[in-house]
Amino acid sequence: MSRPFDERELMRLVQRASEIFEGEPQVLDVEGECVVVGDVHGDKESVVKALGLLNQTKTLIFLGDYVDRGPHQLEGICALLSAKVENPSKLILLRGNHETRSVNLYYGFYDVVLSRYSQALYELFAQAFSNMPVCALLDGEVLCVHGGIAEGLESLDQLRALPKGDDDPMDPIYVQVLWNDPDEGVETFAQSYRGPGIKLFGTSVLEGFLRKNGLRMLIRAHEPQPDGFRFMFGKRLLSLFSCRHYGIRPAAALLRGGEVKILSLE
Repeated sequence: MSRPFDERELMRLVQRASEIFEGEPQVLDVEGECVVVGDVHGDKESVVKALGLLNQTKTLIFLGDYVDRGPHQLEGICALLSAKVENPSKLILLRGNHETRSVNLYYGFYDVVLSRYSQALYELFAQAFSNMPVCALLDGEVLCVHGGIAEGLESLDQLRALPKGDDDPMDPIYVQVLWNDPDEGVETFAQSYRGPGIKLFGTSVLEGFLRKNGLRMLIRAHEPQPDGFRFMFGKRLLSLFSCRHYGIRPAAALLRGGEVKILSLE
């Protein structure tokens, strides 16, 4: 297959981005207006449209799942990493469950990289993914994560203390923050269809976590939504999805002055 980028240049880009991620805390504090984007999964069109908002908002936040499944995985992640290097404080790239080695091996990104480049390049990607932060805290009241609330997670300090550098996180809270899903039919926690150790979290879990930490809302991604977004739990939770290849209308969210406005990425 063709190589859209020179490998040496690409390795330098991924290494530089990894160093920036390594220097970021697990919970990034964000103030003022921002745009939040859900899963993109190699959807280059959504990536380009979202990055076009960089100059129109104070901060642009992606909620993870940049690779696997989609047709332009390398092009998409390289565009994001390049923008991150150029705008390290303005662009936030959180880690999703697909920014892990085991998921890349199963869902395609590993094969995409090796079909065009080398094992050494994939190792740099894996390192960069392992250094990505897991959360962003907006104006001290809106928490952004990829998946959701973990069983045993009580405070933001637990998120701040999560280790970096693991290709496949082993900490149960770390795993569930990347993998868990909300369910309005569940009160506390229930087993998820996604597999062992993954949970569905319900009303009392969300309300309790928000109350204990002085939060107003949780914004997450991880699940395709027909309209690209879904409000749940009386609008205390917003789920975003931004990849058109799932047959949906990709969306993002603008947060400004305490209000949430849905943006189309079509």
